[in-house]
Amino acid sequence: MEVTNAMKIEKFDGRNFKQWKFQIKCALRAKGLNIEKARPVETSSQVQWDKDDGMAMFILTSSMDLNQISLIENCETAKEVMSKLEAIYEQKSEYNKMLIHEKFYQYSYSSSDTMAQHVSKVEGLAKQLRETGEKISDTAVITKILSTLPSAYRSLRQAWLSLDEDNQTIQNLTSRLVDEEASLANDTSSNETALVMSKGNSKLRNGNKQNTSNDQRNSSHRFVCYNCNKRGHFARDCKKPKKRYNDRKTNNMLAFSAEGYSSKHDEEAWILDSGASMHITFKREYFCELNESQYNKFVTLGNKQSIKELPLEEDIQ
Repeated sequence: MEVTNAMKIEKFDGRNFKQWKFQIKCALRAKGLNIEKARPVETSSQVQWDKDDGMAMFILTSSMDLNQISLIENCETAKEVMSKLEAIYEQKSEYNKMLIHEKFYQYSYSSSDTMAQHVSKVEGLAKQLRETGEKISDTAVITKILSTLPSAYRSLRQAWLSLDEDNQTIQNLTSRLVDEEASLANDTSSNETALVMSKGNSKLRNGNKQNTSNDQRNSSHRFVCYNCNKRGHFARDCKKPKKRYNDRKTNNMLAFSAEGYSSKHDEEAWILDSGASMHITFKREYFCELNESQYNKFVTLGNKQSIKELPLEEDIQ
């Protein structure tokens, strides 16, 4: 016991076999013991060999937990002890290394993770690989992080490649990813399409229906009825016959528009706008059916004035 305590060898409990084996190798060498040497044939040399082998077995077993010693109780020499342990644990270590390799190279980004969590997971897998003796560089870790980013971070990946190698560190990458994450979150909230919705039976934020009705009556004089063009009520409450565009009633009113649309073929593009009073196309072939007798050849402008349709090119010629 004195030997192992002086050498400060950690007792082997079934984990980190590779590191424990290295400590044992150093301890045996310090004592001048070689467990690979076969037992000599000469009787005179056998006594010293048995003494050395006994010391080697003592060093081995003194640095093992009792539950590990039960695995090698039938071994007669120090070499048999080490061979038995190698057969059990080195094969297991290789299998574990294979599993960690598979986890690292098959890892993909999860949308539920933040950028800090994403980087931490990749670094954790890389650390496990290094603990098995695998050499993995910071460049490989950075490449793994960048290659698993979602498409929204494409510009960051391109900017990263333009950096000097001295600045391409994991800490710098983590900082940039966190900043980009915050920037994308702000852009998403500011670019959302505005939807304006009104419900006839909607409540105020305090839940008071009576206050809602009073507010609607008090503010209704500001609106012009789209059905009779008189002020003081909405088209849905108008008592006059409804115009054709009001035939289909709905409890909700939804207004939206789309902008920033670009296309290589502008003449094929359509701009979506629910507030438009009319949608017009100059291509007759777009219609499956067209009733020209009901076709309105006047366009109403925003100032309530109407203009006739422009003549077609064939009419001008």
